[in-house]
Amino acid sequence: MLSGDQFIRQSFNNGLFYLRNIRDYCVNIQLSFYENNEFYSDRAKALSKRCEDLGRKIVDATEGRVPLEAIEYELFVTQFTLPCEELTEKLFGITLATDLTKEQMNLEGVSDFGNFPSTLLDTVQEINQEAYSLATEFIALASEIREKLVKNELFSYSYPSLYDYMIGNIETYQNTLERLQEKDLGDPIYVTNREFNGNRMLYAITLFLRGFLNTSETHYLQELNNLSASYATLLQDFQTLPLNPDNQVLLTRRSLALINQLRPLIQEMLQRLLDARLYFIVEPLLIDQFYTDVNFVFYQLMEIEHAQENF
Repeated sequence: MLSGDQFIRQSFNNGLFYLRNIRDYCVNIQLSFYENNEFYSDRAKALSKRCEDLGRKIVDATEGRVPLEAIEYELFVTQFTLPCEELTEKLFGITLATDLTKEQMNLEGVSDFGNFPSTLLDTVQEINQEAYSLATEFIALASEIREKLVKNELFSYSYPSLYDYMIGNIETYQNTLERLQEKDLGDPIYVTNREFNGNRMLYAITLFLRGFLNTSETHYLQELNNLSASYATLLQDFQTLPLNPDNQVLLTRRSLALINQLRPLIQEMLQRLLDARLYFIVEPLLIDQFYTDVNFVFYQLMEIEHAQENF
């Protein structure tokens, strides 16, 4: 069973990460429609604002302190987030809560929360419940749009596969919130599934980056091709190798080897994007969101490796 400290740490980390995910996904939805399709773009914009508001509530609840790993692994804001937000505002003429990003950048990482007031547990519980409601609403919105896209009843500059990716990630958040509600630590099967789903997310990211990138960038396209092929093989092995401690350790090591290639590649691409030396057909904010997703999986893999070493 989760301790009070573990409950708060995991709630803060997951809340700040996934609420920014939903916000950024809503921005993508908003920007992917023609101007005359206000029915969905306005719903996405309103949901984005509510995610920002709940993000502010979490920041207030932290009293300026978040788990140290959230800062070390850049779990909800990265070195690229603010400039990507500002560039997205400039390119698309929208307004984002950059003030919230600046607040989150100034949060202090702490190794433990020490003695915290009992009221904090109640506050975090309320935040989690509100977050669950927002996640449910986003999944309903994204699922409705996706269904219309595949039936040729709606046009968007986005892909049904990107909606699958977004929906799957936020369903993971729902599952996490349910586990937090039960104070559940998880079991080996849960950990293995989390690792598999994390790698599946990274595989999707390599495909999206390849599809969104300027086709003249042959060097990056080849690197992304190689990574996507390696991820496809790894995912196959997750499904076919016998589930035993030795194979779990081997798969984790392979997962870390791949993500240690992917992270610096996206860092380089983001920097070149901000320097106007690389072009994607989507908003810069989405590329930074992919990088944040990669960081979150990296953090989870490092936790898994640490647990294996101490087993």
